[in-house]
Amino acid sequence: MIKGIGIDICQISRIDLSSYHRILTEEEIDLYQKIKLEKKKYEFLSGRFSAKEALFKALNHINHEVLMRDIVILNDDLGRPVVIKPKLKGYHIFISISHEVEYAVAQAIVELV
Repeated sequence: MIKGIGIDICQISRIDLSSYHRILTEEEIDLYQKIKLEKKKYEFLSGRFSAKEALFKALNHINHEVLMRDIVILNDDLGRPVVIKPKLKGYHIFISISHEVEYAVAQAIVELV
């Protein structure tokens, strides 16, 4: 049963690459620093920002508050984003991130298992 849903959109050009340390955790910074192209850095950072904002909204439905740096989103073996933290007992979190020329968008779903 779905208990929370959130969506967020971010204009990529509004992201300041120097703010990565305020958005990303240490695990995510490791991924970010491996990116060579500046365009891809903007996409990664804006995508993670949108994903975390979407997750804030979804978690609000179950009265669970988190900070941006409490959320860890890494990639699985196929490159899909996966929420590593927070781990919520009894819940599964789904996340999806997309990029277009000017925007990054993300959706989060919190499911009761």
